[in-house]
Amino acid sequence: MKNYTFEHTPDNLPDNCGIGWLLNNSIQDKAVEGTTQNLLDFYSMKYRKIPQVASYDFVELCQKGLDDGYNSILILKQGILLNNFIEDVKEYWATQYKDCVIIGHILDRSNEDAWWQIHLQCMYIDLEWWEQAGKPFFGERNDTATTWTANNVKRSTETVGYNTNETYNPEWIVAGNDETSNTYKRTGWNLLNTALMQGKQVGVWNNKLRHQKDYVYGEMNDHHQKISAIGEEIWVSRWYAANTEDLDTKIQAQFTSTVYSTCGGLSPISNAYIQNLKVGGKLICFDADPLALHMQNYVFDNWDGTNWKQFVTEYAELNPILGKHFACMEWLDNVDDYLDSLGQPFIDWWNNKARTFDVEFLEMDIMNVENMTGHISDNSNNGITFIDSSNAFNYEVNSVLYSKNIRLACESDYLTFFKSYKGKITWKGFDINDCNADSKRPWLPKLFPWQKL
Repeated sequence: MKNYTFEHTPDNLPDNCGIGWLLNNSIQDKAVEGTTQNLLDFYSMKYRKIPQVASYDFVELCQKGLDDGYNSILILKQGILLNNFIEDVKEYWATQYKDCVIIGHILDRSNEDAWWQIHLQCMYIDLEWWEQAGKPFFGERNDTATTWTANNVKRSTETVGYNTNETYNPEWIVAGNDETSNTYKRTGWNLLNTALMQGKQVGVWNNKLRHQKDYVYGEMNDHHQKISAIGEEIWVSRWYAANTEDLDTKIQAQFTSTVYSTCGGLSPISNAYIQNLKVGGKLICFDADPLALHMQNYVFDNWDGTNWKQFVTEYAELNPILGKHFACMEWLDNVDDYLDSLGQPFIDWWNNKARTFDVEFLEMDIMNVENMTGHISDNSNNGITFIDSSNAFNYEVNSVLYSKNIRLACESDYLTFFKSYKGKITWKGFDINDCNADSKRPWLPKLFPWQKL
């Protein structure tokens, strides 16, 4: 088996740091509430190797982290959209953010006759400091004019973000030597002031990290402008030019009559090869994304079985509109390494036996259980049928639309269907129920109140 090392692992965060999901009961639109819940379902499974807690309350969330043995916590609020934030932050813990007790979005509100603000959408806290400081509460916004004093703050003249007119986003802040009088309070005033009064180091997420996440601001009246970020997760066609799952290298002894496979990278080809699809066997390449189907069709018509990176790169260069929708291009070398491990026997197979297959390209969403199982039934009368779902049951696009409850239930229906064929159907990728019930990760099954066991 060719193993790939995934980046979403605990070593992206400091030692004994967990994720704290801050739940949001102030989202105004029910649809947005549902999709943001679904995204937390997805992220919690994606980062399942990292310990996690969840709460609607900031203090309770930090306390849960302490109770579970965390030294620190990365708080992510419902409404967050994560790209590679957790992966990309790794390089900064020992450099830019070393010794910080708080890191987050720090906002200068002096132009509003208010003190500073820290936003809860994404915030790191040293829990050992938080406990020693008396477990300070966060501090909610208060627009009632009341004079109060806080530590003076020194800041950079430079601002983070691409909009240089937004001068309220400093690149760094430090505690001043005196106090300032203020009229209004903004969110996080108490936590931030506690740290600065003690002379502690407070960090600001840099430009690179700010652009590896987004937030929909569902609790605000003008949030509609940000909801498009959720749409971008759904309405983007993509083909995975390289595989992100393990690929087998040992050919099965028994012959398979029918192979079903999603269309990412080498999946259909690798599955047919490894599952020993018989001469004239049926290979069904299925996917909900037409681009993925198109690319597999092109591969079958044009690829010679070698130099995958060169083949894909040249196509992307000649077809830039489609090529910009190719994902995991940075992993193409891994695919060539995998092909090298298979050697000349694979090339011979591809150019001879594989040409005998009855290949079908099926536009089908695996979440449509009735249609998919009906199609399998119609094509599974003779011999063994193999089906690979890849990561379809914990794929970001599906996860925006379907809760974990639904995805677990759909997968369970498939497994019941497969087992009814009494050994005539084998499968790969149908494993999120197993992941959800993994005793090594007891936080997963009931992390959020909307989840069902």
